[in-house]
Amino acid sequence: MSNSIVDVCRQIEERGLLTRDRADHAERTISKVSAVLGRELPRDLVDFYRERVASIGEFPAIAPTWNERMGWRTGDALITELAHVQAVPIFSDGCGNLYGLDLASGEGTPAVYFFDHERGFEKPEYAAGSSLGAFLLLLADHDRALDEGWPAKWELAIDPGLERCPRALAIWGRGDESGDLGNTAEHLARDGAEVVGECAVRGPMKYR
Repeated sequence: MSNSIVDVCRQIEERGLLTRDRADHAERTISKVSAVLGRELPRDLVDFYRERVASIGEFPAIAPTWNERMGWRTGDALITELAHVQAVPIFSDGCGNLYGLDLASGEGTPAVYFFDHERGFEKPEYAAGSSLGAFLLLLADHDRALDEGWPAKWELAIDPGLERCPRALAIWGRGDESGDLGNTAEHLARDGAEVVGECAVRGPMKYR
């Protein structure tokens, strides 16, 4: 599923759910991230940086911060946090976990995956969007879906390709060794997560 980053950001901003950085250092950011990663960036990521997204809902975007007087205020580790799993961080859930854009997709459209800090970001835990545009739309609807009790797999109405991401399953297909699905209170208890609380509910298709 293809979603123009420009159009998606405009749609979400019109709903009052997207904030932007006031200063425009997009081209500097693109050059910085490309240099640190040692590669050309996917087109979706370039377009995302040019939109200067600061947050969507309660989810903060991740990008290097530049100050005209002091230069870069963030270290390269912000960019390379997921380099060992061939991804680049684009959003945080506010609890230490990251959403990363796939860098291993070659010429294909890169998907977005959820990475768990308690597991050392060792692998993509689940697919969070089949493209960056689709992910942004899911992120924008996340809290509303939880508050209104949208049906299971509501994400597929927005992102039909979510179950076809190459590196990880959608969250409802993520099971443990006993075969249980990930989106259950029992699974959370086994993983040591809080079933009720901010960190337990952060993230699209995350737990509540």
